[in-house]
Amino acid sequence: MKRGFTLIELLIVVAIIAILAAIAIPNFLEAQVRSKVSRAKADMRALATALEAYCVDCGHYPLIVAPNSPFALNGSGAINGPSVFEPGVTEAVSSRFIWLTTPMAYITAVFRDPFINPAVKFAYAPNGSISSFYETYDYVDARSLSPSGIIGGTRACGATSGAEWQVVSAGPDKKNCFGGGCMTGNYTMQCHEEGCDYDPTNGTISKGDIVRIGGGPGQFCGILPAWDRIQNKKNF
Repeated sequence: MKRGFTLIELLIVVAIIAILAAIAIPNFLEAQVRSKVSRAKADMRALATALEAYCVDCGHYPLIVAPNSPFALNGSGAINGPSVFEPGVTEAVSSRFIWLTTPMAYITAVFRDPFINPAVKFAYAPNGSISSFYETYDYVDARSLSPSGIIGGTRACGATSGAEWQVVSAGPDKKNCFGGGCMTGNYTMQCHEEGCDYDPTNGTISKGDIVRIGGGPGQFCGILPAWDRIQNKKNF
């Protein structure tokens, strides 16, 4: 006569599987986050190389104004052009990187921020709403925001952590806090606080943007950056 498993034996097996799953799944999710952090930093290293090569050839860093934006084409309107990734989205930050792909290919394709929620397709704002422009890394140059720049004003390096340029990933919290934002305009205190540098020692999924700056100190026009990454200090 064949003997099957008893109910107790089956329950023990199920309990063992549940324990192993409880251990494995969090470790797997953390490994995914760590992998995305590594990918974002690798993308930023490649972008930094491309930005510096562009500057050598053109004498300045790419503008925050996308080359296919209404502002660039008509001198007014939005500074972003159509999304590289999302058909039908007419204003998105991915268009700012077209300077690096056309006509000279400093990078072969525009990178997608791995922390963009694939279901939502955009990053979240500090208040939790959807930031409909931000479907990849946020690029800003100080020159465009200086009094003599294409946009003008006085934000300059206040908007780029004190540097010539800044690239920001939303990070594991999936919120794009613009690297903290400058000390003026529509940047909130929450934006300043959650725009700190992401640090995994605070938790694998914790607040903070992944930020890369370059070009040395940018032009200062009276407005301080919330997070001055050149001087390694905060101003709020």
